[in-house]
Amino acid sequence: MSGIVIDSTHPLAGQSVTDTILCLPSGRGSCTASQVLLELILNGIAPRAIVLRDVDGLAAVGALIAQEVFLEASMDILHIGKEGYHAILCSSNSHGVISSNGELALSRDVESLTRTVFKPHTIVKKAIDASNLSFTNEEQKMLEDCDSEAAQMALRVLFHYAHMTSPPNTVPTYLKVTKAHIDGCTYIGPGGLAFCQRLVKAKGHVSVPTTLNSMSADRQRWQVLGVPTKYAHNAIALGDAYLQLGCLHSFTCAPYILNNPPTLGEHLVWGESNAVVYANSVLGARTEKYADYLDICCAIAGMVPAAGVHLEENRRPRIVLDATPLVESLDLALVDLDMFFPLLGHLCGSLSDGNVPILLGLEPLSSSISLDHLKSFCAAFGTTASSPLIHISKVTPEAQDEGIVKAWIQACGDKTETISTRQLRKTFEKLDGDRDGDGKVNLIALGNPHLSVSECRDLVNLIELPHISNNHKVKHPEVRVIACMARSLQLIAEEAGYVGKLRDFGVEFINDTCWCMLLDEPVIPIDPSSKILTNSGKYAHYGPGLTSRKFRFGSTSDCVQAAFTGVYPNKVFSDVSPSSWLMSRPQIMQRRTFKTSIHSIQRIVLLLR
Repeated sequence: MSGIVIDSTHPLAGQSVTDTILCLPSGRGSCTASQVLLELILNGIAPRAIVLRDVDGLAAVGALIAQEVFLEASMDILHIGKEGYHAILCSSNSHGVISSNGELALSRDVESLTRTVFKPHTIVKKAIDASNLSFTNEEQKMLEDCDSEAAQMALRVLFHYAHMTSPPNTVPTYLKVTKAHIDGCTYIGPGGLAFCQRLVKAKGHVSVPTTLNSMSADRQRWQVLGVPTKYAHNAIALGDAYLQLGCLHSFTCAPYILNNPPTLGEHLVWGESNAVVYANSVLGARTEKYADYLDICCAIAGMVPAAGVHLEENRRPRIVLDATPLVESLDLALVDLDMFFPLLGHLCGSLSDGNVPILLGLEPLSSSISLDHLKSFCAAFGTTASSPLIHISKVTPEAQDEGIVKAWIQACGDKTETISTRQLRKTFEKLDGDRDGDGKVNLIALGNPHLSVSECRDLVNLIELPHISNNHKVKHPEVRVIACMARSLQLIAEEAGYVGKLRDFGVEFINDTCWCMLLDEPVIPIDPSSKILTNSGKYAHYGPGLTSRKFRFGSTSDCVQAAFTGVYPNKVFSDVSPSSWLMSRPQIMQRRTFKTSIHSIQRIVLLLR
């Protein structure tokens, strides 16, 4: 843990946040920000304060846990609104100070700060301030009725978070949840392990069925994979602690493809950004993007604040993303949808600017869109968006009715972004970031999010296509192909015969963990100049910063062809045919496609079991 920003796509990449006043529009992407902030605080390398444009509790949870559980001094986290944030961006000030009453003053140098009369921008509220917090009579009664110290600790965190994020002069209310998914089981430092072990020691137990996200090591093969002993033991101890709290032995970042997925309107407490977006958007369930640590507190309490996209009014779109011109420019019979959807998701997240979007223009593709396409789309969207929800006209369950979609569009007014082929190409160039050289590939990374059974089937089909394999039976000897997959689903894929064929080809499988936690050699190539090819928009985004390796991005068929040849040729861009690079190489693969109403989604998930 260094305090240096490693996300290569972030404007602050390479800069240290230690002892700064960190100014951000809002949180985005991963739910793990709270883990990072807690470790920064406990190691004494955190920012002095965080200033946010939007009210975003996710960015504050790490400081809340440091205060409530570890009794560390509070960090100032201010919400200053759009006008205040814009004023900061437009100013030339490089120094700041926050007063004891939460007022922010800016200056060009340290000396003038001491002479500044505080004239703050509008501050919505000071987020972390236990001295001014009082619980309601109902909340106090729930605390008194707790049957364990852990339950009381969880409720205090939940109540504090609810007060912190609720509008001024309002009293929080709460909703019962039916399922939970815990993102905080990844080990990034001793603080997270100590937190969970305190819950276990205090007799904590979840009150609803609770799945666990990918952890930081394969629980059975960590030694073979070269995971350092101390790190593996800590990672497994953290997973064990969550199992002791009553969580299920799932360890997957794609809980929506397990048995008993959420249904339309069901209230959840889910972490893991891709899962949250999928649950809200594709299944029509309701969950905020719950930060690590807050997720397990809500699972123990069995409830969440009645806020965010749990409420109908907050699920309505606030921006229109119109892909109609883009889709009309494509030859739909030839478009490689495995490439198209992660690119589109990544771009939509960037364009949504914190708003819930309604995406138009995919209606001609609706009969060709698979659940795997939506999985890759949601993962990429969750990487760049702060919104936990996107509606897609005629595709997602809440956007099936034309009248409702028209009303949403009218309510958005002139807040519309038209998506062009040029923008999609720019997104591709960003994700396919290292296109120099001979195109040689060293590692092909599949399964971020975790592979589904149907994706295993599709990989087998691609490998067996004569024009792709060129009659070869196994992969190129200088290329590793590694896939991450939930252990329970891998057993199903083995029974179907897919895993055996993939292993014969040369695919290696890793369980329990995922690519965002596989950071080191020997899984990651030792040579710093090595190139990693992935079909995941999410991993292409995060991978360069996480691994310090060069990344390429392509479709699933691109990955399979590169596995045979050891080379991934650059896409050719043409002004004459601006979308030709999106076309798949000729293939006769028969894809199973689905109409994605909520009823068919539920039926298909059951069939895959």
